[in-house]
Amino acid sequence: MNWSGRSDGDGKPRVVLFGLFGIGNIGNDGSLQAMLDMLRRERPQAELVCVCAGPDRVRKAFRVEARPMRISNRARGLLRTLDRIFLGIPGLVADAAHAFRTMRGADMMIVPGTGILDDLGEESYQMPLRLFMWCLAARLAGVHIAFASVGAGPIRNRLSRFLMLSAAKRAHYRSYRDGFSREYVSVHGIDTRNDPICPDVVFGLTVPEVPKREGSPFTLGLGVMDCRGWYGRGQEADAIYQTYISKVAFFSAWLVRNGFHIRILIGQESDRRAAVDMLRMMRAYTGRNAAECIQVGPCGSLHDLMREISRTDIVVATRYHSIVCALKMGRPSISIEYAPKNTEVMLGTGLGDYCETVEMFATDALIEKFQRLRRDYHYFQARIRTSVALFQEALAEQDARLLSILSERVARRRSHPPIGVSAESMGDPTH
Repeated sequence: MNWSGRSDGDGKPRVVLFGLFGIGNIGNDGSLQAMLDMLRRERPQAELVCVCAGPDRVRKAFRVEARPMRISNRARGLLRTLDRIFLGIPGLVADAAHAFRTMRGADMMIVPGTGILDDLGEESYQMPLRLFMWCLAARLAGVHIAFASVGAGPIRNRLSRFLMLSAAKRAHYRSYRDGFSREYVSVHGIDTRNDPICPDVVFGLTVPEVPKREGSPFTLGLGVMDCRGWYGRGQEADAIYQTYISKVAFFSAWLVRNGFHIRILIGQESDRRAAVDMLRMMRAYTGRNAAECIQVGPCGSLHDLMREISRTDIVVATRYHSIVCALKMGRPSISIEYAPKNTEVMLGTGLGDYCETVEMFATDALIEKFQRLRRDYHYFQARIRTSVALFQEALAEQDARLLSILSERVARRRSHPPIGVSAESMGDPTH
């Protein structure tokens, strides 16, 4: 897709979708799917391109033009040697030029949801730098930047924090999926007075067709995660993982001994290892093979995950988008969280008392919460459905706002074709 060679008066919206998509994180990919669905439904003539980490997978899965965030990692021979000699500077220049070429001719860059403003598992030269570079390229090209229902914080590395928040400051429109995220960026110097809180965009994703459950035993959906702390390195990370898996296995053994069925929810392909480790340890606790009452489902997409959740009654999960999907499907849930975002979305549905943390939770407290949630099942189910309906109304309002901005940008391009880089593009955005 070569926008720069096309007529500025053609009237077609041109949108860049930016994010960490196509790497096997089905939560991130679900956010992309939700925004693509909305744009294709409301602006079917729009020209869309996704800038992401896994363009080949995105192109195949979502039938959308996709480009890599960086091209320097594809350098070979002399170019790679020069990049090493000059400490990566030639690669940065190539990546910056690639970003600017992609942005030229676009009307809008949308960052759809995800925890784009945290550094979970990220070094500063990875996503923090890429986000900063692409937002800067968008401003230089005169492109309107919108951060829609994004998550923010914590950003523990100081350089990563500078890069990510500098990128966010360049956005013309920002909304956050929860109060913690807005407060986090506000404390770190971003004016959030005109920035709304709007629920995670996944709540706007369509619900797949699901099988009817008739006469099924009471089933708990258990979402385990390959969770090893914030950066996931060193002996401390391994200790966090082993303790977490041991506790979840003990809880699972208690469920099996008390006649409950379990459906393992895989929220990301990397979590299969955690599921295998948990099941192995659970068998040690029960002393028998519990295969007849435990099943493990697929994890190709959020729709797969929602179908699996439809076969459960209550969900206990760690990964954030597993909790979001459970709530979207109306399932009372318990969150064993690794970040504040889990608690925030649980609070929004009246389940704030049903949150535990990966490092600190106790199995007896988890069992007590499960029993209480089962007792009050119908009350919480109704409350969750009411909350999700309100979430979807808020997302519809945000969609209307984004579409209005896009229409304004297209009209402006048609009447005032861009010539080079304007001084305005480098100034502070106006909300």
